[in-house]
Amino acid sequence: MSSRHLIKKRSIRGVGLLCGVLLASTLSGCSKGKDPWDTTYPVSGKVTLKGRPVADADLVFFPEDDSFPGTVRPKAKSAEDGTFVVWTYAQGDGAPAGSYKVTVVHHEVSVSKDTIVAKPNDLPNKYSKLDTTDLKVQIAAAQNDIPPFDLR
Repeated sequence: MSSRHLIKKRSIRGVGLLCGVLLASTLSGCSKGKDPWDTTYPVSGKVTLKGRPVADADLVFFPEDDSFPGTVRPKAKSAEDGTFVVWTYAQGDGAPAGSYKVTVVHHEVSVSKDTIVAKPNDLPNKYSKLDTTDLKVQIAAAQNDIPPFDLR
């Protein structure tokens, strides 16, 4: 057998061994329990400004549990009547159970010279930043109809 065939045969064995190790590590990861952020629960609510519904507001829910990865940021967009349904991974799937701080912004969108332009946030600035918002919500492992966020 030539040295070229020997090298090729060893390379194939090495690839097979590597695939086996990768498969074993992948399967062992499957046996571990779900992380708390893997399961979502239905969440709905309403956002108002001084008692009036806020349409097209963008809400972002920031977990207060530092173990949640940065990719877990449930969000929602309010309807014309101010109601919203939260989603994390797919539209309307809800949010993982836990405690959250919530930011809310609204940017009026207009067309200027054939370009879509978002105007500055027109809600009180305190709700636009994680550091200053006082909106908090606890999401339970159940259906969650949270009390309205009445911005002042």
